[in-house]
Amino acid sequence: MIIMKKTIRAAVVGLGRIGYYFHLPEIKKHEMFEACAVVDVSDERLKEAKDKFGTQGYKTMAEMISAEHPDLVVIASPTHLHKEHTIEAMASGCDVFLDKPMAKNYAEVLEMAEAAERFGKKLMIYQPHRGRPETHALRQIIKENIIGKIYMYKRANVNYLRRSDWQSLQKFGGGMLNNFGAHYVDQALYVLGGDSVAKVKEINCMRHKIASLGDADDVAKILLRTTEDITVDVEINMACAHQVEPFMLLGEHGSVLMRVKEDGSQVFEAKYFVPSELSELSLSESLAAADRKYSQDQPISWKTKEYPILPEYDANYYDYCYEYYGEDKAPFVPLSQTVELMRILEECKNISRCSYDSSIKI
Repeated sequence: MIIMKKTIRAAVVGLGRIGYYFHLPEIKKHEMFEACAVVDVSDERLKEAKDKFGTQGYKTMAEMISAEHPDLVVIASPTHLHKEHTIEAMASGCDVFLDKPMAKNYAEVLEMAEAAERFGKKLMIYQPHRGRPETHALRQIIKENIIGKIYMYKRANVNYLRRSDWQSLQKFGGGMLNNFGAHYVDQALYVLGGDSVAKVKEINCMRHKIASLGDADDVAKILLRTTEDITVDVEINMACAHQVEPFMLLGEHGSVLMRVKEDGSQVFEAKYFVPSELSELSLSESLAAADRKYSQDQPISWKTKEYPILPEYDANYYDYCYEYYGEDKAPFVPLSQTVELMRILEECKNISRCSYDSSIKI
């Protein structure tokens, strides 16, 4: 007997950058999804979506759900509306695929997770960096164990950008910790987590507001320590004129960094040694070092190996969506992992609050 797969009727809420340029096109081109409707407060944007994608437009979610009865609501509205829109959709009988960050704060996250359980609906968060080619390559490098036990993971995203949009305002859930931190902390824990995600036992964070025209942070330095004693160093800096290494992975026997080749392709380059090839060395407690040298070691015979970052490993996220929402398989991003991510970001906010908010007296 041939079992016909169900086409998922999906509606997109919010026609900003991610909704209009990513979610709608991805839904339209995926054979197992139907873009049945869009919701936005802007008549102009509703018309643009209808003209380009042929979708019926609505000003409110209630009106849309009443008319269209979608299977899935894809929420791409501003962060401060995520809780309201998610709970409304689930209360109306729809599963939800939600753009990151999950919510404005951790209290809202807990309300949303509770609502998903109460209404018996599926909720998954869009964490795209889990499906990026560089993530795939880094997980392969760690699995190969070429640089030995990992002790530090460094991730940086820097630019100089005078943001003046809603993402620069605290009242809308803006700021780089929420916006990009939700990407890069999740990516780090996923890269380091093997079959799951790495667990965090220590959290530190510093934030600043430098170039942004709003009142939210545009610089965030996040330092985590995992239960495996790996230091996670995530720098998000929208007030930096120079570029820095975007990735570094440091292990007992070497390190890995990303570089661009002459043909423009990106690779991870591992520089490492083979422990069995090292010279014998013993610890000396003498205060008169031999030959007055700090180290008696012989030069290390370094080796290098390249790992290509291949575009074909860029995941089709709506394939993951269909597996979860259409075939009832395990979610690519389990809700419990996103709840924990948001707890980490909330603690980062609490730790670093005084260091960037000039309205608070220290």
